[in-house]
Amino acid sequence: MTAAFGSLTAALDAAVMSSLNDGTGDHLSAAGAVLASGLELILDRDVERLDLASGALDRSVTITVQKHLLQPLDRKGAFLLDGKTWHIDGIASDDGHLITFYVVP
Repeated sequence: MTAAFGSLTAALDAAVMSSLNDGTGDHLSAAGAVLASGLELILDRDVERLDLASGALDRSVTITVQKHLLQPLDRKGAFLLDGKTWHIDGIASDDGHLITFYVVP
């Protein structure tokens, strides 16, 4: 039954990414090398982000991608989407299937 659930989760993630993506892009290493290409990416702007040090609420940009496609994953890397490079600034959420990164231009 676990394998069936995993298959359903993967199918759901693929359906979500297929319908909500903002285009395809690449995952880059910190040095700029392409680690994964042709990734469906969801770009969200004006996401609330709490700064734990100051307590201030900021507006951020996030990129969501299917985690299993990021092999290897460079947490200091970037994403290239529509000719713009978005550098990873932190992880907003990670459920093991989809991972959402805070990104900055």
